[in-house]
Amino acid sequence: MPCLITLTHAPYGTKVAKESLDIALVLAAFEQQPAVLFVDEGVLQLFPTPQSPTSHKHIGKIINALEMYDINEIWVEQESLDVFGIAVDELSQAVTVIARSKIAHLCAQYDQHLVF
Repeated sequence: MPCLITLTHAPYGTKVAKESLDIALVLAAFEQQPAVLFVDEGVLQLFPTPQSPTSHKHIGKIINALEMYDINEIWVEQESLDVFGIAVDELSQAVTVIARSKIAHLCAQYDQHLVF
């Protein structure tokens, strides 16, 4: 049962980013074939170095674990990258870029869709 997890939160400020990535890892551990879509401030989770205040722990290790858990479908919304002035080659992971207008079609390909 494939599941798409949409991450919309920055990697700092709250625990939402970390906890939603933890859910992706748990789903993968139980062979649920999760895919991850980063939109809005969620794209900031993909920076290789902390872009957060020093008082917050960076979630880069969890992001790097996605591949180890066979989470290979990692999507990033182009318009979110544009808002933050981020180029794809600046990200810590290999991603597939998708236009906002195509996200509804992407979501329709999955049995479950979780948004954080």
